[in-house]
Amino acid sequence: MGFERTLIISILFTSAICLIVLSCLIWNRRTSSSRGAQYFALGLAATAVYTFGYGMELSSQSLADVMFWVRIEHLGIQLITPCWVLFTLCITGYERVITPSRLLVLFAYPVFMVFATQTLGTLNLVHKNPRLDISGPFPTFTYDRGIWMYIGLAYINVCLLTCLVLYTIMVFRSKPAFRNQAILFLLASIVPFVAEFLYNIGLSPFNIDLIPFSLTISCFIFAFGYYRFQLLQIIPLARDVIFDNLKDGVLVLDNSDRIIDYNPAIQSMVTGITKTVIGKPVYDVLREEAILLDFIRGNNSGLFELEKSRDGNINTYLGNLSPLRDWNDKTVGKIITLHDNTRTKDLLTQLENLASRDSLTNVFNRRNFEQLVLKDLTRDHPDNGNISLIMMDLDNFKQINDTYGHAAGDMVLKKVIQTCQHLLRQADIPGRYGGDEFVFFLPDTDTDSAKAIAGRLLEGITKNTYQLEGTRFSISASLGVSSSTRSGKISLKELFRNADKAVYMAKQEGRNRVCVCNPEG
Repeated sequence: MGFERTLIISILFTSAICLIVLSCLIWNRRTSSSRGAQYFALGLAATAVYTFGYGMELSSQSLADVMFWVRIEHLGIQLITPCWVLFTLCITGYERVITPSRLLVLFAYPVFMVFATQTLGTLNLVHKNPRLDISGPFPTFTYDRGIWMYIGLAYINVCLLTCLVLYTIMVFRSKPAFRNQAILFLLASIVPFVAEFLYNIGLSPFNIDLIPFSLTISCFIFAFGYYRFQLLQIIPLARDVIFDNLKDGVLVLDNSDRIIDYNPAIQSMVTGITKTVIGKPVYDVLREEAILLDFIRGNNSGLFELEKSRDGNINTYLGNLSPLRDWNDKTVGKIITLHDNTRTKDLLTQLENLASRDSLTNVFNRRNFEQLVLKDLTRDHPDNGNISLIMMDLDNFKQINDTYGHAAGDMVLKKVIQTCQHLLRQADIPGRYGGDEFVFFLPDTDTDSAKAIAGRLLEGITKNTYQLEGTRFSISASLGVSSSTRSGKISLKELFRNADKAVYMAKQEGRNRVCVCNPEG
């Protein structure tokens, strides 16, 4: 056996062994992958049968032995093309077109050819006039091509051309982060196309079949992509139009928390996402996103909130982490989605503000004011300090409404509360109790301090003047102060009742004054 023949056979056998090993490895991982991995594993196995059979064909000495191995080869040859097409549909994003009826059409001719090629040596339906060509350095199998062989070649070329078109589309549709992978797959699909062309026009050296060599090269390229980028485990290379145009940010991780995919929207939401992050651990990429990383690290499926400061504004994102499952419901990764919730949260804040505040004066309404005071009374305070409440009733306010109308009364109320807010401390809480009555909660304030604050409020109100319909007037108020200590465990009802008593006393004593009700009432 010559050197060339030995070398070629050795390459074929070695390739067949490698293909079988790869096929077994990928098949064993099929439960954590998409269906594309299953088609890939079957295609590798079919290529291994073809490659091994061709090696045995070249090592055979008689025509009978050669024909036996040619029949074996076709058990693999006829399965390679449909598996190649199915694998291509999966990784280019067209897996949804695979239906049982289309599978039947795709496999119909290859199944027929499996049986037709087994007639070699008898009816010879495919290989007419089989013989050995001894014109080269070693004998090779040759035959006359019949109608079924030409139909078979047409079928293979149509399938290969379809795959080539799909890979080309994939290159142009892929984002920069995935384009290199897409080009890799395109090149892998071109190799068998070129080899078949050279073999069919008679440019193959020693008249050997180049197709098993080219298929082996392509399979190794695809296997490199499978293991290097883990693409079949998570998502095809093709960028789905809907995925890319989602306004919500999407980040896809594998079970090792490596970044497998992302869409453009998430790049504006978190810091660190660039086209070079594919395959890198998320903990290295998103170092500045502590809240997000803590959620990922804890495998906390569910909702979370993320706030980001951008251009002086606070953007709020509603996040969701959910497991990514394969066809067999096995968890193969995680999907993190971020929805820009800033506008919604702002609207909710506005609605809460409208529900909690008086629409005219923009201070807390009675219900929310009482809730805030009650919260302070029931909360544990280390120092058990003093608290005070000021209740204010405008004097003779009804006359303003009766004389000038309710629009004038509204103007007076707004100006009065604006005056009070300028005189109150930052921690003090103003509220509208009803009509022309206002209340002010003063935390950490004793009776004397509360009385002094109430005096300032009264002075500020009486200094204001109003001009309506040519008439200038001022307004006064009666204020009542109620105080207690937090350790005294005074009830909200008692605090308000004491302040109301003090207001009543101020009214009785001639209005325009401050009265104090002591803690005992």
